[in-house]
Formats: sequence, C-alpha cells, structure tokens
Amino acid sequence: MQIFLILALVIAIIAVLFALQNVTIVTISFFIWNAQVSLAVALLIALGLGVIISALVSIPERVKSGWKSSRKNKNLSSLEMELENQKTRIELITAERDDYINKLHTSEKEVADLELKLANFAAALQETEEKLNLITPQSDVTPPETGPALENTRVEEEYTNEDEEIEEDEPDDLV
Repeated sequence: MQIFLILALVIAIIAVLFALQNVTIVTISFFIWNAQVSLAVALLIALGLGVIISALVSIPERVKSGWKSSRKNKNLSSLEMELENQKTRIELITAERDDYINKLHTSEKEVADLELKLANFAAALQETEEKLNLITPQSDVTPPETGPALENTRVEEEYTNEDEEIEEDEPDDLV
C-alpha cells in the first residue's frame, strides 16, 4: 500500500514538472470543434481519457473475477465445513475404535482368566479322579446301565403296555 502511494506521488510530481515546462499553446481540432489549450493540458487530458477508457474496458473482467472469487470463497467455506464434519466424524470413529479396543483387551483378559480357571478345574478334576481310582478298587464287573438311555427304554415299555391295554378295552361290536 505504501509503495502505491509513493508511486502515485512520483507520477504527480512528474506531471507538474511536465505541465510547467510545456506551456506552449496548441490548437486541437476534432471534426468541427477547435480549441486552443496548452500542450501540457492537452496531453494530460489525453492521458486521463486513456486511463478512463482502459478502466471501462477492464470492468467486465473485474466483475467476472469478483464472481469467480465469490464462488471460490463459497466453495472454500463449504469445503472447510465438510472438513470440520469429517474431522468430527474421525474423532468419533477413533473414540469408538478405542472403546472397542478396550473392550477387546478386557475380553482377552477375561478369556485368559477363564482359561486359567478351566485349567485349574481340569487339574482338580483329574486329581479327584485319581483319588477316586485309588479309593475304589478296579473290578472287571461293569456297573449296571443307568442314566437317560435306561430311563427312555423304561418309558417306552410303559407306553407299549398302555397301548396293549387300550386295544383290549375297545369293543368288538364296531366291526
């Protein structure tokens, strides 16, 4: 900004010096119009008209660039909002992942504890079986079959006996 101000001041000083040195009167003709002005004034008017014309020609480009800049700023702000949303989402997913990792570590510890307990129970069971084998003598006689299989055969026998009784109770005169 200061460079622009210094440059404008230098140009103004040069223009004043130019005007003081070129005071000669010249005649300017344009179609039917004639004017007599100082050479410096004529050149400064021509310079001013050139600046105005170049400014008018550059206005459409400035408007276009302003619109582009506005669109880019809007796009930038929407992308920044999306970036913030993604960062928030990443933080939530990271927190959720960390929670799952903690749960996994806790589960792994529980599994290790349960495996240790299972190993202790298996050792205690084996020890108990060994003690029972020492207490009870080994014999060649197999114990009678008990358990669910024997109970199922007893229940089946009861049902077949009941079916036979029902068949005997049916009257024969229906035939």
